Amino acid sequence: MPLRSGLVMLADRDHQLGEIIARAEDARAGRGGMVFVSGESGAGKTSFVEVFVDRWVKDERVLWGACDPLPTPRPLGPIHDVAHRLAPTTQTVLAESEQSYGIFDAVYDDLRAAPSVLVLDDLQWADQGTIDLLRFVLRRVSQTRSLAVGIVRDDEVGVGHPLRVLLGDAARSMRAASLALPPLSVTAVETLAGGGGVDPAWLHRITGGNAFFVCEMLEHRHVSATDLPTTVRDAVLARTTDLDAAAWNALNLLTCSPGAVPDRLLADLGVTLPALRALSSAGLIRRSERGVAFRHDLCRMAISSVIPPGAEAGLHRRLLDAYEATSHVDPAVLTHHALGAGDVERIRRAAYDAGLAAARSGAHTQAAEFFATAIDHGGADTPDSEAGLLELLAWEFYLIDRLPDAITCCQRAMVIREELGESAAVSANHHSLSVYQWYSANRALAEGHAVEAMTVLDDASDDTDQLVQLGQAFAMQAYLAVQASDLGRAAALIARAREIADRTRNSALNIRVRLIEGYGAMLNGDESGREAILSILKSGPKHIDELYSGGWSNLTYFDVEQRRLEVAADLLDVSIPLMLEHDLPICQVWQIGSRARLELMVGDWDDATADADRVLDAPSAPLARTWPSLIRALVALRRNGGGADSLNDAWELARRFAEPIRMFPVAAAIAEMVWATGTSDERIAECRNLLADGPVAGLDWSRGELAVWLRRIGEPVEVSDIAEPYRLVLDGGYEAAADEFHRLSMPYDAALALLDTGDPACAARALDILDRLGADAVAGKVRRDLRARGESVVPARRRSATLANPAGLTARQVEVLRLLDHGLTNAELADRLFLSAKTVDHHVSAILAKLDVNKRRDAVRKARQLGILAGSTPAEVPL
Repeated sequence: MPLRSGLVMLADRDHQLGEIIARAEDARAGRGGMVFVSGESGAGKTSFVEVFVDRWVKDERVLWGACDPLPTPRPLGPIHDVAHRLAPTTQTVLAESEQSYGIFDAVYDDLRAAPSVLVLDDLQWADQGTIDLLRFVLRRVSQTRSLAVGIVRDDEVGVGHPLRVLLGDAARSMRAASLALPPLSVTAVETLAGGGGVDPAWLHRITGGNAFFVCEMLEHRHVSATDLPTTVRDAVLARTTDLDAAAWNALNLLTCSPGAVPDRLLADLGVTLPALRALSSAGLIRRSERGVAFRHDLCRMAISSVIPPGAEAGLHRRLLDAYEATSHVDPAVLTHHALGAGDVERIRRAAYDAGLAAARSGAHTQAAEFFATAIDHGGADTPDSEAGLLELLAWEFYLIDRLPDAITCCQRAMVIREELGESAAVSANHHSLSVYQWYSANRALAEGHAVEAMTVLDDASDDTDQLVQLGQAFAMQAYLAVQASDLGRAAALIARAREIADRTRNSALNIRVRLIEGYGAMLNGDESGREAILSILKSGPKHIDELYSGGWSNLTYFDVEQRRLEVAADLLDVSIPLMLEHDLPICQVWQIGSRARLELMVGDWDDATADADRVLDAPSAPLARTWPSLIRALVALRRNGGGADSLNDAWELARRFAEPIRMFPVAAAIAEMVWATGTSDERIAECRNLLADGPVAGLDWSRGELAVWLRRIGEPVEVSDIAEPYRLVLDGGYEAAADEFHRLSMPYDAALALLDTGDPACAARALDILDRLGADAVAGKVRRDLRARGESVVPARRRSATLANPAGLTARQVEVLRLLDHGLTNAELADRLFLSAKTVDHHVSAILAKLDVNKRRDAVRKARQLGILAGSTPAEVPL
């Protein structure tokens, strides 16, 4: 390490060095961790970590990899950099595994087996696979004796940067830390200058305290003040004044190679040893295990600015030829140079291979980019290959939730397959389009493609591929029928698919058929269907794919809609991390929407809103947006009387799906808005007809909810086959209904049932619940109604707590904590909050975890120290 770099660190980095060493000591003691070192380009981040490694490491293995500034990053690039230092079994998995999480498991097991310092430099250029790998390791790193260190330019990580998700995980993890390296202070610059005739205040001002720039300027301290460079570019270029043509040849090649140029290529590229020595003496390059590279990316950028016009293509071609003459070349690097050289044939070949490698590593975003590059910039190919490439791209677009692009690619592929007369492939494309269109809320188009997937096939054929596709077509139609609550038609269709699955013994078709059979059974009230689905999911492969992820999504979705809220919460705690770990964002956002609906039902409105915003504030499939739009509407309605626009969005989506299980809840919200605001809505007639004429099976909860809200706004309701709490409300058993809602942990519904009694005491209990939920608009309406009825005593609004919450507790968790402060047991908490005992247990466990304590009294004590309970008095506890 250069002396100057060490001095920079020593001048202004002692505190940060102490922090990273403390984390490293924890890892050595068996409590592994992760540290992110951030700062602007040239802040001295890499030098800082080099000093830490040099000072602290004893017997630990050091694994140092780096990401490169390629247009599309190398899949798991920094992990491949260190592969030769990993265990042989890990190397084999890295080279051969077809599943990204097989690779993730292997790397994690390697870190657990051998205490290591894993350094990943320049994470701002990381591919999605590397980011997902770090997220995977972060959740398990505490079980190792290893420390992972990420180096990142935080000024290049914007709000929408993929790395933000990882940094968010780190911010919430007890085993992660972030160390920011700010610009050097004037004092540090003065220390570095060492009284050498440079005014430290001027130097600090001209460099902004940037460590790299400061060091570059100090290298020119003997130049007259009028000749001192005033930009980083000038400072770097000043180092090149005495270089000969051979050295410039090497520099020009390095500018076209964002990463290092491997040693094995140097001779073929005409890079001589004297040239390398000259560049090293000039302080422009460094050598690592990866090969020769610029000392800093700022050097590369400066030299790039003076490359002669038109020279880059030839330089890329020379590098491309040199790489292809060797073995084991990263296809992402070949793609970069093929693009630079404008070689369309090699672009297509390299980008295709890079796309496959990216998909295998779980970097689906990069896989899509590579496949798109092969199509858009590559040379001509055979129609069959063109169709196959489009189908691969469509699938990657689907997985990363870019449905319009997936549909376009699939349609293009299908046209080619039709021209080739490949009926099984045409059917497969129709099946894919049916899935893509359904996720896009285009149900009519989805049904049309599901039918076409069957009609294009010869049902008399004995060809196995055609039979499997025919089975998939029947299964897709059955699935759509289940979602439409047309359970009789679904049963007939899935029986046909079952026959084909049994005949062909196709495992994927068999699993799909069994799952759809389970969905139908669940909606018919047969508990065995749910157990069958769980059995399939629990016995599935360790690394799940889209088939199994759909099973998790549907199971949790139906559990919430049928008010199995506690088991749904437990399953979602398992399934959402699964979707995250297996890079299945389209199912993840669907499940987050289901969790948001559950949170709304149990009164955790802040969490519900946060989950809804998480889905709605980012691009996501229409399938995932119905519940979040509905939740936004209902929370706004209940809190401040708003939400009309979000409710309109939810209704439009529900109507596009035309599925009663989606339409009934939104129709109930329309009726609730009429009740809460006192305004009419022409959609009420459609809601009434939906209840009267719609299907019944599997919809007892949503039909009951709509029926009760229609009754509350004065609509005549005659309905059967609805869930018990709603039946009790319609029959006048209001307090019994409130007890049932209490048992289910549905406090808002319980409050409304108490209001339906017309009894002042019950109204007071209801208002207390509404106040605690923050349903200010609804509580205000109730108080106005009570006064209008002539009630002499109307309970005043509870005084809200305005307490700081540095521990990240939700509003409901703060409320539970305040009641713990007054000695209430979990059973008493459940009764007071209209929640089940199990839900209260979850809240208490979450509080203990967030406050990092093991006992309830310690939680109360720490909450007082943090100011969360400051000012609480017994008078504030609801009676």
